[in-house]
Amino acid sequence: MSAFDEAYKALNPEQKRAVETIDGPIMVVAGPGTGKTQILTLRIANILAKTDTEPEQILALTFTEAAAHNMRRRLAELIGNPAYRVVISTFHGFCNEVIRRFPEDFPRVIGSSAITDVEQAAVVEEIIENGSFVLLKPFGDRLLYVRDIVSTMSELKREGVTPERFAALVAKEKDTFAHIEDLYHEKGAYKGKMKGEYIKLERKLLKNEELAQVYAKYQDKLAERKAYDFSDMILEVLTALETNPTLLQLLQEEHQYVLVDEHQDTNNAQNRIIELLMSYHGDRPNLFVVGDEKQAIFRFQGASIENFQYFKNKYKDVRLIALTHNYRSTQAVLDAADSLLSSGLKKNAPHAEVPIQIGEFENPASERYFVAHDIKEKIKSGVVPNEISILYRNNAHAFLVAGDLARLGIPYQIESDQDLFTQSDVARLLIIMRAVAYYGDDMYVAEFLHVPLFGIDPLDAYKLLRKGADAKEKILYDLLTHSEVAEIKALGEKMKAWVRESKKKDLLAFFEHIMRDAGMLEDMLGKPDAPERFDAINALFDQVRQLVARKSDATLADFFAYLATVQKHKLFIKRQTATSTEGKVRLMTVHKSKGLEFGHVYLIGATEGTFGGKIDRDRLPLIESVYKMV
Repeated sequence: MSAFDEAYKALNPEQKRAVETIDGPIMVVAGPGTGKTQILTLRIANILAKTDTEPEQILALTFTEAAAHNMRRRLAELIGNPAYRVVISTFHGFCNEVIRRFPEDFPRVIGSSAITDVEQAAVVEEIIENGSFVLLKPFGDRLLYVRDIVSTMSELKREGVTPERFAALVAKEKDTFAHIEDLYHEKGAYKGKMKGEYIKLERKLLKNEELAQVYAKYQDKLAERKAYDFSDMILEVLTALETNPTLLQLLQEEHQYVLVDEHQDTNNAQNRIIELLMSYHGDRPNLFVVGDEKQAIFRFQGASIENFQYFKNKYKDVRLIALTHNYRSTQAVLDAADSLLSSGLKKNAPHAEVPIQIGEFENPASERYFVAHDIKEKIKSGVVPNEISILYRNNAHAFLVAGDLARLGIPYQIESDQDLFTQSDVARLLIIMRAVAYYGDDMYVAEFLHVPLFGIDPLDAYKLLRKGADAKEKILYDLLTHSEVAEIKALGEKMKAWVRESKKKDLLAFFEHIMRDAGMLEDMLGKPDAPERFDAINALFDQVRQLVARKSDATLADFFAYLATVQKHKLFIKRQTATSTEGKVRLMTVHKSKGLEFGHVYLIGATEGTFGGKIDRDRLPLIESVYKMV
């Protein structure tokens, strides 16, 4: 029996229907744990077995690189080498590949360079500072909305909305607003004044009107600087497919079958690209989408439900298949989930039924203490650490619970995104760099002396700092090089040498020089956590490389100006996490855990205001028409 036949035989009737139905538009409603990855891979294998379709003519789109890798691995287990010819990609990866293959059709992007989140914020900051805005440039904090503007412009691009279309949508909604009949109170204390609900709506429209101006100027500035941002890729491909019939024909002929995973999270731009690719086949394309509106993560649920309705209305004779057998969870877990949001899933997992345990604690510290000690007991009893997961709402919870695990000697891996600049080696390197960059400014010396690498006795450091405070006529850098403590004097001389080197070497080379000369490289080599530490340093070097790519003569001053932008706008620069989780308890956000399975799960911080009852603090909400399917 072949690998395909064996896997197919294990399917339930609904899953078999999804695999067997090859032609036409098909929508599979697949809740969590219902085997959607399995049916996607088996369906691809079945298409190749029963039609004359070449592997390259099948396009499977997913939302994450991990999901794409997992799908290809499973397909390879079924059909072998042809699996590597099937086009399995994220939406963004697919669009990048189209641009790479047909550069002449993308003149705005080709020859341009990508800008970072930090550079995006800097461009928006420049537009705000030089523009006449009212709501988006409040008097008390002129740059308050910079981060929100960057985020909402990315959202507009993901929805396939250009600056011109957005301006038109805002103008249309303003006109509709002006014709509302009951804008004002007709009686009572507020007679003649606008009703509160309409005051809020008017403010929202005015913010969107100013945002439209910023969006247009932002795109103009990117074009001037021959730059593009991450969200431009999909929008560029969408625009090309809408305006370039030759390119559209080429891609339509290439992709005869399209499969889309996590369809509930597709946005307007992605849906429109799919629609254009499939338009060659009329209203009965070979389009297979899998999703569940209850699992919307990347889009809000209202827009996700509209995705489903749009698909059913767009295509003729859409076949709907519902997968209801859950192979991941016990019935106790499914029943608990159903009490919050009905799914209709039925248990089909072999796990023994164990009741969900709910603990009530006086404070978060007590909760973390219990979780850490309970995990320790489980590991003692033979539970494999990587079968244990701690889930939380946001990253702030990660470091606190990690500290409790570390104190008990429990190995762990934080898999949620972490801020690069909180990593200890990165923080130390930046302390050294600041002292060099601002040589002569005493305020950076204290931190510099306490970098553990240098081995300065804390008492000696204190004495030097106290001496500097008393001897006002001398700066601390002078005292460093004239210190009676040999280690401090040597460090002072090394500092002088670093300042000289910073003038000779380019920025990236100087960072590498400090890594070696300060002993950081030697300190990291051979340590158990060396891979994680090197990942963090490499992530920092990536930021430096991007800065140098944009400005070849970038200096330390430029780098710290970049860091100032990061801090000013509270930007989150992700640090890489280690890929190996063997023998470690896994810590991650609930968002990050989607699709993963563990033997033991702890959900911490489940309180009102954290998971439920959270106040909506969206300061710059987009008008609803942005999300309408067209």
